[in-house]
Amino acid sequence: MDQENISQTALDQMVSSDQGQLLKAAVPYLPPQGQQMLSVYSKLQELFNTIRLFSPDRQGMQSCAAAASDPLEILQDLRRFSYGHSRQMLDRTADMIALIEIMKVINE
Repeated sequence: MDQENISQTALDQMVSSDQGQLLKAAVPYLPPQGQQMLSVYSKLQELFNTIRLFSPDRQGMQSCAAAASDPLEILQDLRRFSYGHSRQMLDRTADMIALIEIMKVINE
């Protein structure tokens, strides 16, 4: 079976499930009371999974913290999950970092 990837942050990948995504996708097709109940239920499931993820006996996202150290790499990764004004701000920040790097090279 062909599996399509849904763009999710690392945290979303750790705390959500295929079933949870399916529930959230079904929300617009329900009557208002059903939308509310299903939305709250799916978010509570994610909250419980998040609490379990960061419980004292688990490492949580510590393994992700050491993965990227280059600021431009981090900004490019964050950009994949942003849009609108947030994406513009990330792009401007990346441009500024690149400009600073160029200035360092020129001054050497």
